Amino acid sequence: MPEKELGAIFRLTRACFAQGNFPVLPHSEYDTIARMAFADKAPCLRYSDTSGERTITLNRDALTIGRSPDQDLILPDGFVSRNHAVIECINGIYTLIDRNSTHGTFLNGASVARSPLKPGDTLQFGSPAAVKVRFLLNTDEDSPQSSLAGGLLSALSVLVSPSQAVGPAAREMEQLSFLLNAARQLNAGGAITDIFHALLQLSMQLTGVERGFVFLREGNDMRLALGLRADGTTVAEDSTISRSAMRKAIESESKFSVSDTLGGNSGGAGAWASVMANSIRSIYCIPLRKRISADEPSRLLGLLYLDSQLGAGHLTEVDHEVLDTIATEAATLLHNALLAEAEMKSRLAAEELAIAARIHAGLMAIDLPRLAYAHLQAKTVPCLAIGGDFYTAIALDDCLGLAIADVSGKGVPAAIVAATLQGIIHALMLTGEPLAEIADIVNRFLCDRQVDKYATMILLKLYPDGLVEFANCGHVAPVHVTASSTRRLEDGNLIVGLIPGATYASVQYRLVPGERIVLTTDGITEAHNTQGTMFGEDGFDAIVHLEDLDEILARVAQFQASNEAEDDWTIVDIRYSGLASA
Repeated sequence: MPEKELGAIFRLTRACFAQGNFPVLPHSEYDTIARMAFADKAPCLRYSDTSGERTITLNRDALTIGRSPDQDLILPDGFVSRNHAVIECINGIYTLIDRNSTHGTFLNGASVARSPLKPGDTLQFGSPAAVKVRFLLNTDEDSPQSSLAGGLLSALSVLVSPSQAVGPAAREMEQLSFLLNAARQLNAGGAITDIFHALLQLSMQLTGVERGFVFLREGNDMRLALGLRADGTTVAEDSTISRSAMRKAIESESKFSVSDTLGGNSGGAGAWASVMANSIRSIYCIPLRKRISADEPSRLLGLLYLDSQLGAGHLTEVDHEVLDTIATEAATLLHNALLAEAEMKSRLAAEELAIAARIHAGLMAIDLPRLAYAHLQAKTVPCLAIGGDFYTAIALDDCLGLAIADVSGKGVPAAIVAATLQGIIHALMLTGEPLAEIADIVNRFLCDRQVDKYATMILLKLYPDGLVEFANCGHVAPVHVTASSTRRLEDGNLIVGLIPGATYASVQYRLVPGERIVLTTDGITEAHNTQGTMFGEDGFDAIVHLEDLDEILARVAQFQASNEAEDDWTIVDIRYSGLASA
């Protein structure tokens, strides 16, 4: 091996052991390590679609990715650009390059324009929720050696030659310490399963056991994350392990080990039902704990479980210390990986919510019709990024059609139902359906679909001669505002979406020029101040004479003060100007 490459690896490893972390080195030295990890292994892209798992070997200098039929990797999704990205190989380094795509290229969940690749990276095109394409080392078997972990271990193997007087346990510990420190700093992301592969394989090599399992804590339970046999094959289920050993390790907060369950020092483990039923001869069970701060007890994150059914274990005191070190290092890695995973999920959820918010805002951003006989104003303020309030207004051939509604609940579920109802009502008004019939159809739709959502709403029509017809379905009563007074129009029907077969009716009033009808949702009337007092209908009626909706909402916000809004605010104002101005 060239002296330059050996020196790079040596300096990197020595710094890890001395500092306890993975140092920042010049890119040229990382490139040296990367070329060593890729040596004699052709990288590939692996992903799954409706036809199953697919693998594309990177055996050329450039591989193109996009929606166009002439691309090397064709992704048919609509958010993928025709010529989306390319992976180039220069001097053995593979680099992902975005080709000015419309919706971006993502590496391990982060948007990138250009970035070198390492084994285990996750690539997505057009959306962080798109199909995951893995960048791996293409070997004959899908083993830990085909991952980031395998590449690092291959590069590390030059540090300790067989001729050196170093014990097997110490040599394996050096490899594992390097792996965990490197993986922790490189933020392997999607390669965490590969790191578990390497962790289990090294632990099994050290202890000589036949099987190994990594469990992750979920609430009060332990979920199997990965199981391997000594030959590298996967163990898909954990029904044949000793749950008693796991409980002992968790309760004692330290490693539980039995070298020979048939011997006299098994502590009674040989009589356990799980040990006898599964013929388990040796067990090593290590809780993965992480102390977050000096003021908190150590936190149980998971469990490393190793066992054999054929022979007894033979570990020295030093080997047991090595296992304890493995648990400490693995717990740190696992803690960081879980934090990264939680951050990734939070970021993806925020991005999806932002997309939903843009869609919802687009649906709500309707152009209010301009009419000679009426003037309209409307405002909506969701208490979350998106909400369940909506309004719509349509200039029909003979009148103005209008609706305001409040779907139960908040957030994405309410917004989805709100968008659906808005479309239904809009379409039915365009066809000229009577208001009572529209309410009946919406009620049947919600009841039949069993979406566990209901809605209050007002459907209204205003004719050029001042005639107002409306159907109030459990909604806050509209306010009739004249020059000298205000009054609530209390006529109403049942809420839609609660009772199948409910009947609905509309009522009529007549406006004179200058009078207004003001509609609002209960988020405004039920706003609370810091003392817990509700704004109420009386509070709203006291300010409804104001003609600027921003001023009305400002008054409500002033009343609410520092209290957070608990529901969406929506208000619609209809001023009838009369036929004389037509």
